Amino acid sequence: MQSAKANTILQSIIDDATKNGINAESYIAQLQEARELALKEEDPLLARALRLTWQHLEANGNFGIELAEEIESEEENFTYFLSLCIKSDNTYNRDELREMTNALQALA
Repeated sequence: MQSAKANTILQSIIDDATKNGINAESYIAQLQEARELALKEEDPLLARALRLTWQHLEANGNFGIELAEEIESEEENFTYFLSLCIKSDNTYNRDELREMTNALQALA
């Protein structure tokens, strides 16, 4: 993401999830705010990724899905996914983010 505010929001979620585990309820509003910033950046991939993430958290109360095969814990998958959003200007990260977002879409 280009927005420093959005990156700060996502990094805050990553830090909290790493330290305390995933607290789905507390992240939904933050993810919605970050999504609004992605919409202002006119980045449909990030907007979709963040929307699907908060909707999944809202519906399930946890992340609970394996998006990256080599990562086993829920917290690591969640924080890795968000880190890809922060560094989405990298082509390889965008490709991986697209694959993960498609996997999230299939669960919806």
